[in-house]
This record gives sequence, structure tokens and C-alpha cells, in this order.
Amino acid sequence: MAEAITRTCSTQYDQSVLKALESKYLDTDHNEDYIKTAGIQIMHNLTSIKAGGITLPQCLALNYCHISKAGDAGRLHELCRRVRELDIAENDLKDWNEVVNIINQIPHLEFLNLSSNPLNCKMDLHPRPTTQFTSLKRLALNNTKVPWETTYDLLDIMPGVEELHLSLNDYRNIPSTPNNKTYPQLHMLQFNENHISQWEQLCPLGRAFPQLTSLILIGNKICGKITPEVTANFPKLCCLNLTNTCMQSWEELETLNNFPALVDVRLQGIPFCENMQEKERRQLCIARLGNVTRLNGSQVKDTEREDAERAFIRYYMDSATKPERYQPLIGKYGHIDRLAEVSFRPPDSVKCKVHFENHTKELSVDVKQTCKEFKKSFTEFTGLRSNQYRIYYKDIGGDMSLVELRYPDKVLYSFNLRDGDEFVLDRK
Repeated sequence: MAEAITRTCSTQYDQSVLKALESKYLDTDHNEDYIKTAGIQIMHNLTSIKAGGITLPQCLALNYCHISKAGDAGRLHELCRRVRELDIAENDLKDWNEVVNIINQIPHLEFLNLSSNPLNCKMDLHPRPTTQFTSLKRLALNNTKVPWETTYDLLDIMPGVEELHLSLNDYRNIPSTPNNKTYPQLHMLQFNENHISQWEQLCPLGRAFPQLTSLILIGNKICGKITPEVTANFPKLCCLNLTNTCMQSWEELETLNNFPALVDVRLQGIPFCENMQEKERRQLCIARLGNVTRLNGSQVKDTEREDAERAFIRYYMDSATKPERYQPLIGKYGHIDRLAEVSFRPPDSVKCKVHFENHTKELSVDVKQTCKEFKKSFTEFTGLRSNQYRIYYKDIGGDMSLVELRYPDKVLYSFNLRDGDEFVLDRK
């Protein structure tokens, strides 16, 4: 790995480039500058440049570099003494001894991404590390096919790991830890796209990680009702992501209430309710999950919950079979009235009075006709051609002013006509 870093740097930054950087920045007030090349961001300190050295950034990515070994320990330590996050995914690491050699030389490492390295072997360290890697907080082992026993071994020597990524590892069964050991420091587990189909298969995870607060299960084909025996293994779980899983009914969804601390849920891409309108689906989910305060990343406010629960009651009030949540919500709100059916469509016709000189007539006015058509209809009433008189609209419920119907193509319903309004015809 040290050779990969050195090779990349020496290839991209020869001595003439370094001298150019020194001459450009030496007389400025800048302490740091950033250079980007080949997808690697290198932050260099001018003091280091003058000394002929290179200081790497705190976040270092070395993907697709064909890394298979740690390389010279001293040089690696020198280059990575500032590194806190190391992404060496998509490389050729096959030996856990080399992984440990890398970690040994990075004293402040907090995040290590080993995803998509062929690390599907057992850990057999020679020699066994004499110290534990306590600074490491986040570990990504996606698509490594790492055996479970090795995962537990890693957590033994990395006692500070709080966040673990184990997606795409083709796990079908989760064995218990040796001697039922627990890892209470782990709080978040990403477990996407594995082969978990029953909730009972997850129980060993709950026993191994008793302080787990966040569990991400995207893409697992999990379904079935969640029993209290399952949720008893997850007493602290408050965030659960079930996007693109195979939950099959509202009854299964309601069993999420068995998790005692669950308040944050993601439920997108669930087949049985995907054909519903978004608002209706969200309301039904909120009403069925009484303790949830965040759904699909959005906060559930008190007003939204009340609206959802009332809508839920109305949704099922005429159903012969009521969901389990129905009676508790009736106890909370009582029997509520149906919403009044309000139509915002304008009426097809209104009853109006028409005045011309000393004559008045009442008629039913079709509001879908144009002003031109409406005006022509009074030629017999007035005894005049339509171009010989004007027509005015009087809004009885408004300011009673007269508004001339000037625009022949304007439709009458645009005046918001109501029963009792009047029209006045005036000879030119």
C-alpha cells in the first residue's frame, strides 16, 4: 500500500511540480492547499513541501489501486500519520495479516472501508496483535464475504467499533457469538442485500449487539409477523430501514409496534401498498405505527398524526372487519363524523333576473355559455340586434356595481354567478 501511495504521488507530482507549488504559495497567507488528481485528494502543508515530504489528508481514498500488501511499515506510517479515514475498497487484499499491518501504521484511524476485497477467509493472525485498535469507530466489510467468525474476531481486536457494514455478503444464517459474547459498543448495523427472509434469523444479531439502535435491512426478502420473542432481542432499536423488503400486509406492518423503542422507520418500495397514493399510504402507515415520530425520513408532527389517525378511522368505519389499531383510535377520538362532501365545481346553471328598460324577466342561465352567446339570446326580449345594446352583470352578494360583459369569448362561470344575481340590458 505504501508503494501504491508513493507511486501515485511520484507519478502525478514530480519535483518540478512541487517546486512550482512552493513558489506559488510560499509568500501567501495560505497554510493549506488542495490538489485533486486521479480521484485522490492530497492536502499538502507548505512546511512539508519545503522539507521535501508529503502529508496526506485525513480522508484518503485508494480504490482500484491493486493493493494486496501493506508495504514498508515505516514509509506507510510516515505517509499516513494524519489519516483518520481510509477507503481501500475494490482492491486485492486477501490476507487479514496485511489488513492488520495497515491498521497498525495508522494510529488515529477511525474509519476503514475494506469493501469488495476478497477477504472471504478466516482470520489467523501471526503474530496476534499485542494492542487493540481502539480508535477505529466505523468498519465497512461489504461484498467481502467475510465469515461470521472472522467478523467476531475483528470486533474483539477493534473494541471501539460503533458502526458496522456487512451488506452484499450472501449471509443466509447468522451464528451466535462464541460463548455468547456481546459487543455493546456497536450501535449501527448495515445489513443490506443479504438472504434474510424470516425475522427469527435476525435474533443472533440482537443478542450479539444488545445496544443496537439502528438496523438497515434494505433489499432483504424478509416478511412475516414480528413476534415479541423477536423484538425482545432488540430492546434499544429505534431506527429500522425496511426499504425494498417483502412485507406482505398491513397486519405484518402493525407488528413493528412490538419493538419497544422504535420511533424511526423507512418503508419505501413495499409491494403490497405501492399502488396507493402517497398521502393515503403515509397516513395509513402513521396511524398503524403509534410510536413512530419519523417516517421515510420526514418528521411526523402531532398535527399530522392526528389527521392521519382520524383519516384512518374514516377509512375503515364502514368495513366489516376492523384493523387492530381501529378500536384504540376510537378510544382516543371517539366516533367521528364523515367528512362532508364538498364540490368545488361551478353549478351548471343559476337563476337570475334580467332587466331591460321597464321590463324584467327571470330565467335559468347556462353558465357554460360565452358572453357573446348569452347576449344574443336577448334579441327577442329587447327587440334589438345584439350590437344595439350592452349587457351588464350585477353581483347581488358583492358591491352591487355593474360590470360590462366586454369580452365575447369569456365564459359566464368565470364571474362566479350565484342564484339571485342580475343582468342589466342597456340600449346604445
